[in-house]
Amino acid sequence: MPASWLRAVFRQWPLLLVLAVVAVGTVIVADNHFRRGTVLIAGGICLAVALRAVLPSSVAGLLKVRSRALDLLTLGFLGAGTLIASLIVPPPS
Repeated sequence: MPASWLRAVFRQWPLLLVLAVVAVGTVIVADNHFRRGTVLIAGGICLAVALRAVLPSSVAGLLKVRSRALDLLTLGFLGAGTLIASLIVPPPS
């Protein structure tokens, strides 16, 4: 692997961190812990909101899709919706 490729991947650390949290949440859901896993997935999305809010656009990497306001609004809505759904929906029996 060329060093430039590795540097490009590590520059995307905010997205990699969010994806790691969401992946752990998905594994927990697959292990029959629905509520814990979906709350963790919602936490990962809320982490994306926090990182997008505080990091400059040059560091945010692929978390930057549109304008900061639109990204925050979209991710915030998705994170809050996921959290509310995970707390309201009864776990499978």
